[in-house]
Amino acid sequence: MKNTKIFLIIFFTVLINLDAISQITATYNEVISKQKKGRIDTYITQSGEVFRVGDTITLGVAFRNEQFNFVKQNATVEYYPVLNSASNSIVRIKKIVIRSKKVLVYTTKPPGFIYGLTIINFESAISTGEVKSKILSSDQALEELKKWKEKLDLELITKEMYEQKKQELSKYIK
Repeated sequence: MKNTKIFLIIFFTVLINLDAISQITATYNEVISKQKKGRIDTYITQSGEVFRVGDTITLGVAFRNEQFNFVKQNATVEYYPVLNSASNSIVRIKKIVIRSKKVLVYTTKPPGFIYGLTIINFESAISTGEVKSKILSSDQALEELKKWKEKLDLELITKEMYEQKKQELSKYIK
């Protein structure tokens, strides 16, 4: 009985460690050069932003018209366009798959929707704003820095707080 317990402890420890080792990461360059394909756990975008299974993402606004181009409802048999009413919804990444030089991201369903979402061509969804990026654009970073400067001028924050934020945001400002 004691040997069985020891065996089970060792067995499950090895399984847990193997699971941690089996985490698959792919970068944008690996995807477009077809070095990686299939299911992955982590994707690093062209801009260097990291997305993992389990992370949340926020939908932006439809790139054209009243519906999204790259975000679809996954109705198992067919994909249906998502209407702009899904804008600003927060969804959780369930699965990331590489197919035909494209990254597909499968998510939970947004509030009020029947089906989960599939983001087809994740890079395009980010570049068009259909998926909100966590990396600030130069203009966004500059606007944020101006807000912090105004807070400093109004003496709502300390000079040290402002300098720290300035250093953080400066890398985005071109």
